[in-house]
Amino acid sequence: MAHISDPHLPLPSIPWTSFFLNKRLLSALLWRIKRQHCLRPDINKRLLKSIQSVKTLSNILVSGDITNFGTYEEYLSSRSWLQRLPAPPIVVPGNHDIMVPITPEKSLALWKEWSGESYPFVRLIGHVAIIGLNSALPTPPFTAYGYLSKSQLLELESLLETLGKQGYCRVVMIHHPPKKGLLKKQKSLLNTNKLSRILQRRGAELVVHGHSHNATVTTVENTDIPLVGIGAASMYSHCDHRQASWNHFIFTPQTNEHHIQLMRYNYEGEIMTQKQWSAPIGGLL
Repeated sequence: MAHISDPHLPLPSIPWTSFFLNKRLLSALLWRIKRQHCLRPDINKRLLKSIQSVKTLSNILVSGDITNFGTYEEYLSSRSWLQRLPAPPIVVPGNHDIMVPITPEKSLALWKEWSGESYPFVRLIGHVAIIGLNSALPTPPFTAYGYLSKSQLLELESLLETLGKQGYCRVVMIHHPPKKGLLKKQKSLLNTNKLSRILQRRGAELVVHGHSHNATVTTVENTDIPLVGIGAASMYSHCDHRQASWNHFIFTPQTNEHHIQLMRYNYEGEIMTQKQWSAPIGGLL
């Protein structure tokens, strides 16, 4: 299973009147000045070619920020990109995908075949359960924080308990990382502590995220649950941890535990990181 994030796809032809006097206008200025020079479609194509070379992938996890401004036109355009991925995608939104208020019919509903009609949603892939969360919401200018609603947190706790008892390897996917210090406060998950307490009580075998544009391996706040980020999927950078990269996870069920292997590749297909760990089946229920 592959994991990518933050491709920030090239802009289709969109009516710029939708940028008038809202946060999209500021983001568009930043795009023109800076981001378009480091978030490059050619890099994304090379990354996908690297992923395509691995023939055994069941799915590709995409942890948000597929678009730049969250417009209806971008959602429509991104559908064709998702359909062309080397393996079936599973998607959660990021802050750029919900930059300003927009109706579901013109936004997230267009991704529901790869996501869910509500959050959290679950996709069962063999013995692995992918649980998708939505931490994205419109925020004021110069902020990009995330937040999980009370209903999402309650449903997540129930799902983790049920799926754990059933013996699934539970993988939680969220855009904003539940770890303090990875990002400035104005870009962080506001209720990190609430999420981490649920994960601490009910357990999960892995949490993957986007948003930081950094290829990191750490742990969820106040737990020993692996927390894995990744570089933006179209990023050109001279810094290894910032350049476009992807995670390759291999999940192997064993008698009493889940074994997880991580191999991280850059967009040229060169291996960057290798790690592995095990977790007891149905841990912390």
